[in-house]
Amino acid sequence: MLAIPLLVGAVAHAALPQDKNPLIGTWNANIEKSKRHPNHLFKSAKLRFSAANSVITLSYTGVNMSGVEETGNTVFHPDGKEHPLEVMAGAVEVSRWVNPQKLETVVTQNGKVIGHSTYEVSADGRTLTAVLRGTDASGAPFEQVIVCDRE
Repeated sequence: MLAIPLLVGAVAHAALPQDKNPLIGTWNANIEKSKRHPNHLFKSAKLRFSAANSVITLSYTGVNMSGVEETGNTVFHPDGKEHPLEVMAGAVEVSRWVNPQKLETVVTQNGKVIGHSTYEVSADGRTLTAVLRGTDASGAPFEQVIVCDRE
């Protein structure tokens, strides 16, 4: 399991235009620089962020620790408001821009925090650092740092 879709992203100081948003683009996980959780030792991951109508979409592909390819999408509403997650009963996502380079998301289910993530682009725009914490599908807590290079 890649453990990326569970944790969604961040409130905007002001909505960033798509062509000015440093997060938008394709990012490849740099396994050597990343700190993967022992239960989530994926072999590869590619993240693609896009923006439309004040929504950020993360599409991902990758190969999990069992060698199986996984794909999926996660939608972030970076307005600081609660948005229900269709894939998890009782779960809501609250996302906001911490600053123009960093998107943050907190996911709660039935009032309990089950996930927290940040996606931060470096000042030079070439590196994305995703910090993911939460509870995975098996109920186990995890934390990992995924460092990605811009494609």
